[in-house]
Amino acid sequence: MTDQAHSLRRKAWEQNRKATYISVSSGKGGVGKTNFAVNLACLLSQLGKKVLVFDADLGLANVDILMNISVSASIRKYMTGEVGLNEIVKKDNYGVDIIPASSGFVELSNLSDEEHEKLVDIFVLLDGQYDYIIFDTGAGISENVIRFTSIADLVVVLTVPEPTAITDAYAFMKVVHFQYGIENIQFVLNRVDDVQGVKGIFESMKNVARKFLNVELTFLGYLREDKALIKSVKSQKPACILSPNTPYVKDLLKIARSITGQPNGADDSKKGNFYSLIKGVFK
Repeated sequence: MTDQAHSLRRKAWEQNRKATYISVSSGKGGVGKTNFAVNLACLLSQLGKKVLVFDADLGLANVDILMNISVSASIRKYMTGEVGLNEIVKKDNYGVDIIPASSGFVELSNLSDEEHEKLVDIFVLLDGQYDYIIFDTGAGISENVIRFTSIADLVVVLTVPEPTAITDAYAFMKVVHFQYGIENIQFVLNRVDDVQGVKGIFESMKNVARKFLNVELTFLGYLREDKALIKSVKSQKPACILSPNTPYVKDLLKIARSITGQPNGADDSKKGNFYSLIKGVFK
């Protein structure tokens, strides 16, 4: 592609993107982010959407492991020019296409501006082929994570009802807001064992985000604690495929329907009081 053609195509992508880009992020690791991204993708596919998952945790890849995909041509080889774009897209994994990353390559964790632009070109080229492109980002606030988040149309922050995870989720929102002006953030609470307290946790997060960041959080949904996920990970098969009638999958299906614009189920949670636990860490 000539420089002029590339420039025109990039401009067209920036002004009129066809796909909806979803970043799935968390301030803290180990909160279930990759399980969420993979199962959300599969459920969106079951709802009739064409979906691509891009493993944006470039140096510590997990999507291929959770989906039992054999990777020979990865992002690392694409970045070095050893393989082309078509070779790194793994087609039709439970109805979902995957672009896997690589594990154990520290250079992928610190991309230059030029290297990041080469990654963005992937989406310029693939944009019209998908309804949704999901970024499974790394945990924390590294430059790579923030850059992928800045591309997204829908920024999902996944956390769990623990003080450290809540604190780190807030720190993530603070960084993406002040660095890129991101204000429309979708909040998902994972590993919920007390549905009655979900609304209280969200309202507390919403209040502190409004007060200290001037950001309006949107509640996208919650996911109940579900031991079926352990079996899913061990079998390297998405929970929505292995155990489609479990609480986790039912909750995530509501989220998928909400994203696609289908009516969501009623929220039966009751307001609790979590603010006293977390208020001191958000200043």
